[in-house]
Amino acid sequence: MIQFLKSLQLLSDTELQKLEGITKTKFLKKKEYFIKEGAICTELVLIKSGILRSYYSNIEGKETTKCIAFENELTTAYSSFITQEATYENIQALCDTELIILERDALYSLYADSFEWQNLGRRLTEQHYIDQENRTISFQKQTAKERYEILAANHSKYIKFIPLKHLSSFLGISPRHLSRLRNGT
Repeated sequence: MIQFLKSLQLLSDTELQKLEGITKTKFLKKKEYFIKEGAICTELVLIKSGILRSYYSNIEGKETTKCIAFENELTTAYSSFITQEATYENIQALCDTELIILERDALYSLYADSFEWQNLGRRLTEQHYIDQENRTISFQKQTAKERYEILAANHSKYIKFIPLKHLSSFLGISPRHLSRLRNGT
């Protein structure tokens, strides 16, 4: 996590050293959950390796993939993490995944102790908002083919690990349409 945060160039070495001893590593096997609907999220994670899928289920049990997070990305059940209320989402490993975990209480202690950490939290929250807005806009302004091509260009080594049904749900298209896109027809 220190290397990831160092790359953002928002924290001094002194502030980064505060992470020593307060993060932990967790391993999830393929299909294992980071969090399930109904739980309260108390952890922010950096994906050291692997892929996490965030999804919702409707009343009939149909799953809709909200987000796919890859190596060197931060994720959590954001609403639950902030409000400390039960989450509506499930976050599941799509392959064996290694996470670096920072507990919410530890993060909020860092915020309380340092303007640099507060600034980092604000910047990461702003980036999360922009990412969500860009995803919404992509559904309004891009074709399914364009969305797939962008995903493939940015995460080509991971596409093979994402089952067709999850990838098509994330892109907002049917598995059949995604198969045609992949085959170039």
